Amino acid sequence: MRTAAFTVLACTTAIASVCTAQTAPINPQADAILAAALQECVTEVQGSDPQAPVPVLEIEPGAVTWVALSDLDEKDDVILDFNHILCSQDYALWHGTGGSIIHAVVDGERSASWSGGIWRVDEFYGSPLLLIGRHGTACDGYGAQPCVQAISVYEGGFSTVRLPQSNEEDAGDD
Repeated sequence: MRTAAFTVLACTTAIASVCTAQTAPINPQADAILAAALQECVTEVQGSDPQAPVPVLEIEPGAVTWVALSDLDEKDDVILDFNHILCSQDYALWHGTGGSIIHAVVDGERSASWSGGIWRVDEFYGSPLLLIGRHGTACDGYGAQPCVQAISVYEGGFSTVRLPQSNEEDAGDD
C-alpha cells in the first residue's frame, strides 16, 4: 500500500503550517525529486527575504500518477507532473508557457524529466510509450503549434528522437 510518507517529510522539514491532501508514494527517487523541489521552493522564497513565510509544496490531484513504463504488466513507475505541484509562495516557479516539468521515475531508482503541458502513456507494438505535449518550439515551430515527444524506456534509460528531420527536408539539402 502506498502511504503518505512524503507529506509528513515535507511538513516536518519545512516546519509548515499547511500540508496538502494528496501525497507522494514511498519511492526513493520520487521522494528525492520532491525533497529537492521543496528545498528549491524554500530557497527561492526565503533566499532574498528570510522573513518571508515558509512555503510548502502544494500537491494537487494529478501530480503523482502510477504508470507502467518499464513493462505493461505492473504500474510500478511514477510520473511526477509539476503542472500540479506548486510552491505556495511562488506559483510561477516551475511553470511557463510550455507547461511545467514532468518527471518519469522508473523502478524507483532512475528518472528523467522533460517540460510539457500534458502527457499520457500509450502502447507501441506491445511496449509502453510516454507521450508528452511539448511547447511548439521543441518541434521548430511556434508556441501553440501541436508538438508531441515520444519517449520509450529501456534497461539503461530513456530514448527519444532528438531532432527529427523529414525526408522532404533531407531532399532539399542536396
